[in-house]
Amino acid sequence: MHDLPVAADQGAPTDGRAGMRTLHEGDDSLLIRIKNLLLSRDIRQQIRLAQAGLANLLMLACVGMLHWLDAAGATNHPYVWPWTLSAVGGMVAVFALIRSGRVMHWRDPSLTLQQMLYAILCSALAYCITGSARATVIPILAVVLMFGMFGMTLRQVTIVGIFTLMCFGAAGAYWMEHPHPSDAPGVEVAHLMIITIMVAGVVLLTGRLHGMRERSRRQKAALSTALERIRELATRDELTGCFNRRAMLERMAEESLRCVRNSTSMCLVLLDLDHFKRINDVHGHAAGDLVLRGFAEAARSQLRATDVLGRWGGEEFLLMLPVCDIDHARQCVTRVLNRLSSSRFEVGEGATLMATCSAGVTQCDGGESIVAAIERADKALYRAKAEGRNRLICG
Repeated sequence: MHDLPVAADQGAPTDGRAGMRTLHEGDDSLLIRIKNLLLSRDIRQQIRLAQAGLANLLMLACVGMLHWLDAAGATNHPYVWPWTLSAVGGMVAVFALIRSGRVMHWRDPSLTLQQMLYAILCSALAYCITGSARATVIPILAVVLMFGMFGMTLRQVTIVGIFTLMCFGAAGAYWMEHPHPSDAPGVEVAHLMIITIMVAGVVLLTGRLHGMRERSRRQKAALSTALERIRELATRDELTGCFNRRAMLERMAEESLRCVRNSTSMCLVLLDLDHFKRINDVHGHAAGDLVLRGFAEAARSQLRATDVLGRWGGEEFLLMLPVCDIDHARQCVTRVLNRLSSSRFEVGEGATLMATCSAGVTQCDGGESIVAAIERADKALYRAKAEGRNRLICG
């Protein structure tokens, strides 16, 4: 009798939280749609448009300041609104051009240089129409110049600096010819000196910044090379270039899991160079190293790209053959043995020597213990040694 009320309670939200959650989810999806509409779905495009949007906000702040000065009677009133429309319209046009994607193939799809040149031109025009309050434009110019320090090359910043001096030089010349009644003697020269110092400082700082970036890039490349070398030393045998014992254990564990997932098997092969101690004793350790390297090269030349050869210890190597049965493993190892036995190693003064190896082969099915499989391969290897060497035995 109590089942129906409980079911009703579960089916209807009594505190309104479910409805609020639905409303919030709708708000989130609406915000996401608006964001995608303005900034697109591409991450890099979003970064470019966000930067252009920040430039537009800075321009709006300048517009607000100019209109505040206009309300205070400190501007040449007839030119304020035309300047506003051209300044805001130009920046909005740049934003729309970036958003359209038509400049994606340009060297700088963000149009940073173009935005800065236009903003500097607008700042110079604002300097001309603000009368006695024109010094307030100089800090805005400083912000515009610093805006491009991090996204442009030194050459581009130099171009911006020259363009700035040209624009504000022309504006300064205008005020020298038509001084404002409240101007103190030499004030325009002081303004131009400040702007020149500011431009020179931005160019110098940009040069320093790019130098630091270049050093950081070189250090990062060197660090990456060092890390790669450390990784190589941690996983490779330095003499033969084969994987070392730890790396082989890791790869066999990974392959064992793959065998379980795909219901496949792999084969493990232990290979041991025959009479290797005699080679060291008679011809020296340099000759022994030569034979080890020669064996590794001969073996790799007969293997598939997916096969993994590792130096298991001393003159003993372990070969892992993924997705392989015992018959295919026997054929592969036979090729390796034949390739090695046909090789000749020069040990100095015209002397050469040949080397052979013995092999123990076993199949390891998915889920089977790798340790047990290696033990079978090891027993098969000892049998190959006992039966005369230079042969393979399957275990």
